[in-house]
Amino acid sequence: MNDAIVYWLATSEEEIHFIDAIISAYDGMAAVRRDFQIFNGQTMYKVYVSSGMEDEFLEVVGRLRDVADIREIRRGEDATDDGPAAPI
Repeated sequence: MNDAIVYWLATSEEEIHFIDAIISAYDGMAAVRRDFQIFNGQTMYKVYVSSGMEDEFLEVVGRLRDVADIREIRRGEDATDDGPAAPI
């Protein structure tokens, strides 16, 4: 993805498949990767969010938190980046 914004979702391997299916239904919004990092004992999966779709992505992830185990959301190239926290 060109000019993508990187987010990291703390969740389980099982849940990332469900999350990917939902996010993939929104054509061109984001791409969930199976790349992960362990940060503070949590497995965090990488998501590339299309430029201009960040607000929509955060809204969908906010709704997903009601039905999926998303423990934390971080913004940045690396799960340990000190970038701005996602407003969710």
